[in-house]
Amino acid sequence: MKGIFTFMVAIMLSTPTFAADISGKVGIASDNIFRGVTMSDGIGYSAQGLVSLDNGIFAGAKVMSLNETSDLMTTTMVGYGFDLGGVDLNVAYVDRGYQGIDIDGWEEVGVSANFDLFGVYYAKGLDDAGDFYLVETSALKVVDVAYGDWDNAGSYIEVSKSFDLAGGSVKVGFIDHDNNDEDLLDKVQDVDNFYVGYSYKF
Repeated sequence: MKGIFTFMVAIMLSTPTFAADISGKVGIASDNIFRGVTMSDGIGYSAQGLVSLDNGIFAGAKVMSLNETSDLMTTTMVGYGFDLGGVDLNVAYVDRGYQGIDIDGWEEVGVSANFDLFGVYYAKGLDDAGDFYLVETSALKVVDVAYGDWDNAGSYIEVSKSFDLAGGSVKVGFIDHDNNDEDLLDKVQDVDNFYVGYSYKF
């Protein structure tokens, strides 16, 4: 599957006639949380970048700190986005891994659909990786609500609110995580906590 990533990047680099949009984001948070699970167990940092072509092809990368040492979680992706009847659709191949710790990464294919007031995302884990799905909505106006379920680490509900500050964005939220797999209790603990983070886009 990694050949797909290489192939898609090669296509991007070989199509200079298409305009490219390059963007990025850096952030700091009271806790780095991934799919409802605490990853940094304290102050966490992250950085990501995205290259999008006007033909719909995109590629991106992200690093996220796991703890106070140099351990990192890495994500690389390549995909295609398009509009279908006013709905934004994206399909992407995603490769997730770790640096500094002896934990195997995994690959998945993700599909997302974004409507006016809500979005859905489904990731099909490849090989033995678990599947993940997410439903989120801003219909309540006052707060955003999301529900996610991951075969590898249980389910969670997230309630959050974002607002602009100093050229960036502040997000405040609460995670209620339930690890319903007894075999994973020694790896992933239930998380019920508030968090706050700040990110700056460029």
